[in-house]
Amino acid sequence: MLKQVQHDEAGTEVLALSTRPLLTLGLILLALPQLLLLRFLGFGLPAQAFAAAALTLVTAGSVRALAPAAIPLRRLALLGAVALTLCLLGGEGRLFYANPDWQVRDAVLRDLVTYPWPWAYAGPEPLVLRLPSAMYLLPALVGKAGGFHAAEIALLIQNAALLTALLALGSTLFATRRARELAAVIAIGLSGMDLIGAAIAGVRLSGHLEWWTITQYSSHLTMLFWVPQHGLAGWTAALLYLLWHQRRIALVGALAPLPLLALWSPLALIGVLPFAAHAGIATLARRGLRPIDIALPALACAVALPGLLYLAAGSSSVGSRPAPLPFAVWALFVGLEVLPFLLALGATRAGMRFGGITLALVAATLLVVPFIQIGQSADFAMRASMPALAILAVMLADLLARNGATREYRLWQGIAAFALAIGFVTPLNELRRALTFPTAPPPLCSYLGVVPGGADTYVAPLARLPDWIRPTAPAMIVPHDPPRCWARDWPTP
Repeated sequence: MLKQVQHDEAGTEVLALSTRPLLTLGLILLALPQLLLLRFLGFGLPAQAFAAAALTLVTAGSVRALAPAAIPLRRLALLGAVALTLCLLGGEGRLFYANPDWQVRDAVLRDLVTYPWPWAYAGPEPLVLRLPSAMYLLPALVGKAGGFHAAEIALLIQNAALLTALLALGSTLFATRRARELAAVIAIGLSGMDLIGAAIAGVRLSGHLEWWTITQYSSHLTMLFWVPQHGLAGWTAALLYLLWHQRRIALVGALAPLPLLALWSPLALIGVLPFAAHAGIATLARRGLRPIDIALPALACAVALPGLLYLAAGSSSVGSRPAPLPFAVWALFVGLEVLPFLLALGATRAGMRFGGITLALVAATLLVVPFIQIGQSADFAMRASMPALAILAVMLADLLARNGATREYRLWQGIAAFALAIGFVTPLNELRRALTFPTAPPPLCSYLGVVPGGADTYVAPLARLPDWIRPTAPAMIVPHDPPRCWARDWPTP
């Protein structure tokens, strides 16, 4: 896998790694939870063997669809260090502050480590954990052998490895070092102008800036610090589309992994569907569609079906509906979050590498999703927007990396850069919190101890699972939780 390649700028030979092992690593980490979910639900060895064979075919077929490129080991090591540092700063590994959402995540991981698979929480109506559980399953398996702290470290390594693969594969979209550095900074720091919104709404500027209205587009660093499972799924989906758009990966490689993302983040998967449809329609229009482009994604859907049924079980109370978002609030929200970027890209689209259709899909997604609500909050807007926001980040990096040929072009570059600079306050504030707040204490309670009765988005009645995925004889667990779920108070802003 190592070979001598010519460095892009200096012309010297350096050791490099092919992109195919990186894609293989990423797809294995994305796919393994599908197999582990079957074990969690109590499926027998024949079903697990079929899933393992199917996942092997999906992974191998997707990797073969990637046109190999070389990534210098020095760049790969740097991106790996960045990914690991960011995951640590997000609270993984418990060396830095963890945001309050980790109260629930730590409890879920603890239960997956502690209790025998399959299990249900005992009660008049037994409950089963039912959530996008992909991020937890492999670390929990490690924790069963080495304890809860081993599970925490495994989660850190898993997420850092997947983020490294995404950053490294994404770097191949840009030819020059300057463009890659711009892309990395924007990809990590992209945010809307929450500082202005918070000032208008009277939100305390030292707190979490993004809840200045009733909906939210999370910055990329916020996604990693608060909801890494959703962020990693959305970024993966966006990267596969961009690789397809640049003819770096065939359609089968862009589509086949997508069903596997549902167990990581079903809402992020919904957000990438317009882009997947564009890839399919465009391939069909140029008569490039092959049987494998249909067969392998269909196989991936088949192996992901238990996970899809699992996620849908007992979710009737969640539902979808129009979001209660007044037009004036929507106009201010999109005006501060994405409109300057969309206008700058639209005005300079003549030299755009990623296409007018891509920009139209990004714009349509980001303008429409705030009007849709699934569940009791703005989760749909926050999660379904992630693929579009990731694609937007890459398009902005491309815009700023180009040499402005005209005064008008440079003006739009300046507008985009100005909006980005204000937006960077949001991720910088997240970093400030990570570095100044005390570390979070380890969990002492079960999930039901942290969330009494359970939330509809995390548990479902065991009886509501479809017959063929419902565990036949799960262990009935009665958690014995202490009065306090943490040895000391969880630090909050």
